[in-house]
Amino acid sequence: MEVAMQNLDLKNIDKTTWQTFRFEEIAEKISKTVKPDEADVDIYVGLEHIDANDLHIKRFGVPSDVKGGKLRCYPGDVIFGKRRAYQRKAAIVDFDGICSAHAFVFRAISEVIEPELFPFFLHSDQFMHRMVDISVGGLSPTINWGDLKNQEFLLPPKDQQKQMAELLWAMDDVIEKEKEVLKKLEENYISTIEKRLINKDSNKVYFSELLDVIRGVNFKPEDLLENYTEDSCIILRSNNIFKSEINYNDIRILSISKVKDLQILREGDFAICMSNGSKELVGKAAQFNGADEVVSIGSFCAGLRPKSKKNGTILKHLLHSLSYRYAIKRILSGSAINNLKPSDIEELFLRMNIDNNLNDLLNQLNSMSDNKSIIESKINSSQALQKSLINQIF
Repeated sequence: MEVAMQNLDLKNIDKTTWQTFRFEEIAEKISKTVKPDEADVDIYVGLEHIDANDLHIKRFGVPSDVKGGKLRCYPGDVIFGKRRAYQRKAAIVDFDGICSAHAFVFRAISEVIEPELFPFFLHSDQFMHRMVDISVGGLSPTINWGDLKNQEFLLPPKDQQKQMAELLWAMDDVIEKEKEVLKKLEENYISTIEKRLINKDSNKVYFSELLDVIRGVNFKPEDLLENYTEDSCIILRSNNIFKSEINYNDIRILSISKVKDLQILREGDFAICMSNGSKELVGKAAQFNGADEVVSIGSFCAGLRPKSKKNGTILKHLLHSLSYRYAIKRILSGSAINNLKPSDIEELFLRMNIDNNLNDLLNQLNSMSDNKSIIESKINSSQALQKSLINQIF
């Protein structure tokens, strides 16, 4: 990969010989529609099976899961989510199957663009931002082929595309190998929690023994502020709790006078999603590691405040466990919206092996968690480099 980067001076790309093409000249839209029970394939891919910013499809459904007309797809095609394009879903097909009609199936026109480079072009900021701009509709904005096909894009000459594709695929190979390492670390970590910290033969430990639940802040839309000041407070919502981490994208800001002192997060607290349309999100929690700003949680979330530092360490690992997820799903209430009450969390229990060897076990789990964080950081750095390379080209 280093040799490829040396041969390609991406910081000084000469685009004077590049040509502009309409999208319909770059890719063919595959429109073969089939009924799931007549498709004669074993794989169905919905948009829920495609991860944002990921070229690869790692989850699948089966045709019997769905009804109605679906799109046929073939190895080498790319499935692109035409609904809610801001989710940035575009992934390569390496199987015979069917996919959601809420997607486009694209096939690169090899005379114009190398099929190996085409998926990276779709993941460029230039392309994705354009897709968001031409999407129409309110709650579920969608791209119309009539608008997309005439969009124009600047592409490099064919003799440069192959080298660019080789560089980007080398970078992708690095990322995928790092993800495999992370997957194994994650499996070992979860297995250790389930086999050693959680023990079905041990006594019940109620969450009320480990923590206090802090209710989220209720507010009205007119209470919101545009900018954070020293007299305001950041309010976290469920979308700010993702993969056991807190992100600060699309936050809400309130006057500090609207927030009780008790509701201000302290370092070591956890923010937890208490209400959401997705069962998978409700109960998701992330530890608050401190911030320069004052931070609290909204009404559809809550705070979990450990009663001791040791309890905080126990919770950090318990909240990753499969047993915790199963316990949460059993107590959810609501139909379209899944809800948890503060009392649900307080009354939640797991059977835990809290004995004289607990400190040694917690130290082991801390070490495993730290190793996961190191690999996650490497993956984030590699993905940032890959994204930078894609956007330098396109």
